[in-house]
Amino acid sequence: MGEQKHTGIVAGSFQKMADLIGRDVYFVNFLILMIFTVIEVAAVFYGESMSLNAVWAILIGVGVVKAYGIAAFFMHLKGDPIWYTRTALFPLIFVALMLWGIGLSNPDSILGLPSWCTPNWDYSYVTN
Repeated sequence: MGEQKHTGIVAGSFQKMADLIGRDVYFVNFLILMIFTVIEVAAVFYGESMSLNAVWAILIGVGVVKAYGIAAFFMHLKGDPIWYTRTALFPLIFVALMLWGIGLSNPDSILGLPSWCTPNWDYSYVTN
């Protein structure tokens, strides 16, 4: 899997790190994704001491980096024709609409939704 050499700003730096530690670029991508997952969990864990906008900024920034890492390397979109990438990114329009519609435009997030579109939370850890 790691036979080809990656070029470009981001992929090239991943390739340089992979060459430095003697592993393939997928292992380096895995390590970077794990580091950003720790940052993501820490942002949620320490979210009470930070402003909501700071938590949102961290989570969205981490999400963009992780989406690139997964799409470019694990989905093998790096170096493929641009139409493959555009096809894979098309669902992000709907994710962005849901993020804006539910998360950003409603101050109470999912807890403030009307009863007809709220799931039954009786047996959920959310209401405890």
